[in-house]
Amino acid sequence: MKRNRLISIGAVALVLTIGTGQAFAAILETNGTAQENKTQPVTQVKEETIVSGPVQVPQISAGPVFKSDPPVVGSHDWMAQEKAEKDKLKSDAEQKQAELEAEIARLKKIADDTTTLNETLVLVKNQIGITRWVLGGSTTRAWDCSGLVRWTYAHLGVDLRHSATTQRASGTIVTEPKIGDLVSFNYKGRKSAYHIGIYLGPDQMIHSGGKPGDRTEIRSISDWAKVNNNSEVVYTRIIETNN
Repeated sequence: MKRNRLISIGAVALVLTIGTGQAFAAILETNGTAQENKTQPVTQVKEETIVSGPVQVPQISAGPVFKSDPPVVGSHDWMAQEKAEKDKLKSDAEQKQAELEAEIARLKKIADDTTTLNETLVLVKNQIGITRWVLGGSTTRAWDCSGLVRWTYAHLGVDLRHSATTQRASGTIVTEPKIGDLVSFNYKGRKSAYHIGIYLGPDQMIHSGGKPGDRTEIRSISDWAKVNNNSEVVYTRIIETNN
């Protein structure tokens, strides 16, 4: 047949090597495979490469900030702005003035209280050895410890209750006393005060003794505390002074 008249050199070599029958079968198989390769299309897969990198964010440029023009001199807005500024200056000045006046009044009161307290303490000292201790008394004729304190501070317009414990709690507890502060005593482990006097200076107080027969005297604070079971000492400030 015409289509098989040509035999390739490779086919002849195959016949010589493995024999006619086996060679013919091999040729048919080769031709069939070739035909199949011709009839089946070749599918090609196209590979795409994705390049990774930083994401570029579009920049939004901000335009210039324009300030509003000041109001025209003499305009309604200009007059309103001028008035607001003047009102604020006036208000600030009035506040400063009020603060200054309050401070002056405070300093004047301290000075007046200092003078009155020191003058009153002179009157109390005049009762040393004279005014006797009487329970419940509160005048120069007779007083007890809290009665003396109550009488003294009444001259400064301060009404203190007739009680050592209450008088102690009527002001500010301090650790560095001034002349005129209260000095009170309590037994260890107790909160109530059993005795009170007026501080006169380092380790000194003026007080009315604690039993019949005692009279007004100046006494060592530490000594009184010692002879009374090592009492605890508390200082209370009732008013501010320049002492």
